[in-house]
Amino acid sequence: MNLIPNFKPENIVQSIENITKKGFEVVSSAEKGGNWDEVITATDNFECELGRLTSVNSHLNAVMFSDEFNAQYEQTLPIITNFYSDISSNKALYTAYKNLKNTDLNEQQQHILQESIDGFELSGVGLEGEDSKRFKAIKEQLSLLSNQFSKNSLKATNEWIKIVELEELKGYSETELAKIKTDKGYELNLQMPVYMDVMTYLDNRELREEVYRAYASRASEVGITSVDFDNKAIMDEILALRQEMADILGFKNYAQLSIESKMVESVDQILEFLTNLVQKSKSQAQAEFDELSQFAGIVLQPWDLGFYSEQLKAKKFGFKKSDLTPYFPEQKVLEGLFSTIESLYKVKVQQIDESSYHNDVRVLEITSNNQLIGKIYLDLYARKDKRGGAWMADYQPLIGNEKPIAFVVCNLNSPSKGKPALFEFDEIVTIFHEFGHALHHVLTKVKYPCAAGISGVPWDGVELPSQYMEFFCYERSVIDKMSEHVETQKSLPDELYNKLIASKNFQSAMGMLRQCEFSLWDLQTHLGKCDTYEVLTQVRQQTALMSAIDENRFLNTFGHVFSGGYAAGYFSYKWAEVLAADAYYYVQEHGGIGSDASLDFLHHILETGGSQDFMDSYKAFRGKKPEINALLQANGIVI
Repeated sequence: MNLIPNFKPENIVQSIENITKKGFEVVSSAEKGGNWDEVITATDNFECELGRLTSVNSHLNAVMFSDEFNAQYEQTLPIITNFYSDISSNKALYTAYKNLKNTDLNEQQQHILQESIDGFELSGVGLEGEDSKRFKAIKEQLSLLSNQFSKNSLKATNEWIKIVELEELKGYSETELAKIKTDKGYELNLQMPVYMDVMTYLDNRELREEVYRAYASRASEVGITSVDFDNKAIMDEILALRQEMADILGFKNYAQLSIESKMVESVDQILEFLTNLVQKSKSQAQAEFDELSQFAGIVLQPWDLGFYSEQLKAKKFGFKKSDLTPYFPEQKVLEGLFSTIESLYKVKVQQIDESSYHNDVRVLEITSNNQLIGKIYLDLYARKDKRGGAWMADYQPLIGNEKPIAFVVCNLNSPSKGKPALFEFDEIVTIFHEFGHALHHVLTKVKYPCAAGISGVPWDGVELPSQYMEFFCYERSVIDKMSEHVETQKSLPDELYNKLIASKNFQSAMGMLRQCEFSLWDLQTHLGKCDTYEVLTQVRQQTALMSAIDENRFLNTFGHVFSGGYAAGYFSYKWAEVLAADAYYYVQEHGGIGSDASLDFLHHILETGGSQDFMDSYKAFRGKKPEINALLQANGIVI
């Protein structure tokens, strides 16, 4: 079994060239195939082999970035893109797939086959001559631009640092100070854990403003970081190429092309869904903002929101976010997470002694009845050479006797000076979220790799398992498992727990508007109407409660859309959140963790993956389609 990825790959360009050459040989044979194994099994198995190489390379480029490795990595992108372009436009292979419709197939195979045929058609298999050549060239260029966007974002983030004196850090506790203490003094940077501390705890308003402006203007023409990292031209080119791709395939815009492979039926359906959420949230959000303004007693600026929100939250609910962190040391949080997973899905999660690509990485095994199910490589802490954000990436699907393997990556607080990492509750929610993705990948029972785990799942369904997991963070039994005060070893007391639950939906309507703003901007931008910042201005007329600063360029580092696969699909978070809330409340009503209902979620959602229509899978679990009211209830939005 191939269970240990090669984290020190050499000659990656040559390796990719060799394996794609082998791939063309496999495809040439599959073109002549007349049954499932000769066509789909053969190509599926090869794609797994190729996927292992590309996954490791992509992963290392994201978590151990170096100019040297990236230079090699960039050379592999056109090779990979062109290979897949050639395969997806291969008419003989497409015909071989279509011919399988006349063979004896089970229901899973029929679904997989139809999805594959649809994929061929959306990838330009019907194109001829210059259109085919241009389509292929667009795909290649998009892969290079996406990598450059990520590289610029990382370098712009890393470029800004500021050494400050202790007296400038009023409001910081020892926990926050420990993160930034260096031999030179206290070093502020734009890594997420440090940036969020500044926005949340720092009394010094001028310094908050300075850090905010540096963060909001990264990778742009107006930021204090190098203009060499300006992503605007890259964004414009990406958007233009996506529109051209849609034109070639006969769609009005890229949004229509994107929607074609998702659960939703039309762009209009999503626009209506998001507009409905905005309308139901706007008045409550305005009331939340007015309350914050009155409390602050000043004209609020963007760098004030986090700080005064934390102060208001402390006043309303009688605790500060920092009151919770001592109760959540890293090891205890992970023990609680693993125990929750074990109770939910009747599996065992344990750390094993295995070296990896970095000393920070934990290697986990998932077992059932002492039989290996899969592995997860967990990389929790923020590092300078590591891309921001949090994500799950699949290395290997379930294939034959080889078990699924996933990478889970976060950018959280790290241990300091012999003290364990202490996690803020938002960070714990992030860990649960990403493990939801990983479990979707690892717990599959589907025998066909192209539909196992997250493979074959429509993009607007992928976030269901991750957002579903988030709900369990707040249950008392789960809190008890993952809380232990770093000094007293006591679990989170009832008083603090009750305050946490009471504050769960603090400013939730404001958060809803913000996410709807991102989603509406994303869709409207990919309708191809005008410059993406003009689109943002228009969308903010519906959603914004305060003005943005002139130099705000947050889109210039919006990796989800420009390098992360969420183009014209960011709405998936809110769409899937409806499913997740609906699923969670159903499970709670029918026994909660460890109940037959929680196991039904395992069987119908996680184990089934992309082997059948995803909404059919959901209805098999739930008994009916989800309802939007579940999302509003989960967010405490009164309608």
